[in-house]
Amino acid sequence: MSNKTPSKSSRKAPENRAGRVSSELPAKQYQLILLGVDTHAGQYTFVRKIDQLAAQPAQSLAPEAFMKFLEKQVSLAQRVVVLYEAGPYGFSLYRQVTGLAAECLVCAPERLSRGRKRVNDKIDARELLSRLDRHLAGNTAALRLVRPPSLEGEMSRRRARERNTFRKERQRWIGRGRSLLHTLGVARPGSWWKMDRYRELQEILRQCHGPAVADQAREELDNYLEMLHLVQTKLDQLTAGLRSAATARKQPRIRGIGPLSSELLDREIGDWNRFNNRRQIASYTGLCPGEDSSGDSRMSLSIDKHGNPRVRAVLVECAWLLYRYQPDYKPLQRWKSVFEPNAKCGKALRKKAVVALGRRLAVDLWRIKTGRVKAEDLGLKLAA
Repeated sequence: MSNKTPSKSSRKAPENRAGRVSSELPAKQYQLILLGVDTHAGQYTFVRKIDQLAAQPAQSLAPEAFMKFLEKQVSLAQRVVVLYEAGPYGFSLYRQVTGLAAECLVCAPERLSRGRKRVNDKIDARELLSRLDRHLAGNTAALRLVRPPSLEGEMSRRRARERNTFRKERQRWIGRGRSLLHTLGVARPGSWWKMDRYRELQEILRQCHGPAVADQAREELDNYLEMLHLVQTKLDQLTAGLRSAATARKQPRIRGIGPLSSELLDREIGDWNRFNNRRQIASYTGLCPGEDSSGDSRMSLSIDKHGNPRVRAVLVECAWLLYRYQPDYKPLQRWKSVFEPNAKCGKALRKKAVVALGRRLAVDLWRIKTGRVKAEDLGLKLAA
């Protein structure tokens, strides 16, 4: 008979009180893991912080290797939070991270290493982690967060932005033609791409510089005209598609805000209910006045342009039309004298009025879209 006692490190599986082998999963090792990630096409540079310990040294991994690393972190901690800057790579990383049951925050891009002449990926990742830690501790000013849209919402918004891209491309080709004509001494070429003006300019160049220079300029302008035609055709197709999509919704529309403008606003904003109060929607437009005050000194500045520039452009266009199509709009009554045909005021005051009306229009549209008020209550008339 052996006198050996059983070892404490026995490999026998633990048993519960009922005498059966326990099937519970092992408890996760950590409570919280934070990751500040600086993203690039070929690699992700990140800094990790576990629970209340100090931040670890920065590491760099390829995107595929980083996702495997992140999957391991999810198995180690009860909560994993990732932060990265919005940039040219969109929100694909956000969707991949949330697909692994981890939390992901996206912040607006900015210069992270303030007051230093050293900028690199490691410094940016460390600063992102620091701001994430402060944000989770309750400092709401530590991060300027961006709301990631759904894939369907992002593709819908891209269609509207594609139209804006073609508009800018059209202006570039027009500018190239004007630059050529300025070089040849035509100070005011005007709408040179229109046929009547185009023939007139050809005759002017022939008289001033001779047939050789005129023919070379005509050949170059013809190339610009060909590109303008292609861009304009695509621009017309996109515009017609957006208008038809707005008409297909069959939603009540406010006079002065056409189907195209309404569709652009809806696609850019996405979900009107994501704003909790009027201050948030006003700030999103970027039409809020800036301020530079200290002590007894008070100075008002131009608008801060903090939010979405595409929404801001549409709102300003609609604000100019309020005097014509919405004369009973309540906020307009304060500025109505500014838009009178014989008003004795400068352009600066009119621009100030348009900015104020555009900001207020965004707030009222938010109230209407979220069902807080009706358009008639604000003095707004609906289109037929």
